[in-house]
Amino acid sequence: MNQRERFFAWMDFQKVDRMPLMEMGFWDETFSRWHAEGLPKWVTHDRHIEAYLGLDLSFNRNWLPINTLLYPAPEVRVIAETENEQILTDDRLVTLRQQKRFKTIPQYIRFPVVDEASYEALLPLLDGSAPGRYPEDFDNDLHWRWERGEIVGVNFHSFFGFIRDFMGLENTCLAYYDQPALVRRMIADRLTFARQVLARVLATGKLQFVQVWEDMAYKAGPLISPRLVREFMLPAYVELVQFLRENGVRLIMVDCDGRVDKLLPIWLEAGIDGVHPCEIAAGSDPLALRRAFPGVRLMGGLDKRRFAEGKSGVDAELGRIVPLLKEGGFIPFVDHFVPPDISYETFCYSVEERRKYL
Repeated sequence: MNQRERFFAWMDFQKVDRMPLMEMGFWDETFSRWHAEGLPKWVTHDRHIEAYLGLDLSFNRNWLPINTLLYPAPEVRVIAETENEQILTDDRLVTLRQQKRFKTIPQYIRFPVVDEASYEALLPLLDGSAPGRYPEDFDNDLHWRWERGEIVGVNFHSFFGFIRDFMGLENTCLAYYDQPALVRRMIADRLTFARQVLARVLATGKLQFVQVWEDMAYKAGPLISPRLVREFMLPAYVELVQFLRENGVRLIMVDCDGRVDKLLPIWLEAGIDGVHPCEIAAGSDPLALRRAFPGVRLMGGLDKRRFAEGKSGVDAELGRIVPLLKEGGFIPFVDHFVPPDISYETFCYSVEERRKYL
């Protein structure tokens, strides 16, 4: 089996030659630490370490290069800077303050959408049919991805995630109450955009995986109430899923950090297959989710904090998720990008131990 065949068969609870072995991604700072612990210096990003350690390609680091946000992408403009930080306007027209040397959550200063008028001003950059959203070599790239047996997927910023991108988290949550007409309009426009921007790749019959990026929960639960999700977003989810299924998409997963147990029933009702990365610190234990929702597809679910403890933590985590490995429809990896808290020795140990379960 090639990687694509193995991935979809396993996620569909079918027999495979071996279970997929992958990570969601790695922080840059992780490579910096590992270089001091024996990782070759040439290993500087995900593609390198996957080749070096014999991992499957991360679906999350190998999306088709389709621009599903602003086009043409605005130029990043540095407004002010010091030795350690800079204030800039990024390619989503968000003004923020960020550290230069370390990846941390930026301090957001201003977002481009605050009302109907500012959203209207953004619409010329949100034409899903603009041909420039696909790179010139897209068809050739897609052909060789398919020939190599790679997972062909798209990351789609969806109905909460998209609004959050351009209004900010707090403003988005308030808008459901203060500007409901604007929220409904942005969701409807986003659904139209999906039909436009994905039409070309869906026509090839090769798009089989769509990730719906939402990130609408934190450690205690959803950032907006399930009632609002059901009222504002469920009809759009249903239409999106129907559109994707009609055009051959086999797997639809939501990427959402935080605690998702109150959101997952809504996504499943819409026809979405499952969720990742199953963040343990937030209570999204894949074992509990599978018990509550039999048949749900899951990925992630290995507690990064336990891995940071060393080999004993790895053993505990892998032993804990054995029941899911026996069932299928679950790919274990660290419950988000691999952080620098985990030593290189421990991570290599975790890879070899996972191989024993394959």
